[in-house]
Amino acid sequence: MMKCDSYLLDCRALAVKSYFLDGFQSKIITTHCIYYSKMSAIELLDTACIRSGFTKKGSKEAVRKLLNYVRKTPFLISQDVGSFPTCSSDSLECVWIFNHRFDVKELGQGLSLVTFKNGMSITVKASKHTLENQQRKLHTTLDI
Repeated sequence: MMKCDSYLLDCRALAVKSYFLDGFQSKIITTHCIYYSKMSAIELLDTACIRSGFTKKGSKEAVRKLLNYVRKTPFLISQDVGSFPTCSSDSLECVWIFNHRFDVKELGQGLSLVTFKNGMSITVKASKHTLENQQRKLHTTLDI
């Protein structure tokens, strides 16, 4: 395990989720490795946005106004990196998925396996429909 910070939330980031073990609060899945952080997922996302010169809240508000995405709003971390929540961002079960292509296999009622193109995968509490819709929203956000 490796301690890390928000600098890992770049074009190689696949997902961030809550993770509570050995003093860690989040797990960062990237294209090349899995890292653990003592910062929460929200703190990591906020800090990554601030490095780009804006806040996560401001980025979400801009997307809401431009595209009228009111619930589970995706947001930009930088010009070419964005993320979306799998459920309410207030939930500890929320996984933040980044703008990489993925396939979804529904495992059961509201549970899906997300497999990224590099073979990394993560199980999330969200339906296939929700994940595919959120992915479309994020890519629309990145295109504007």
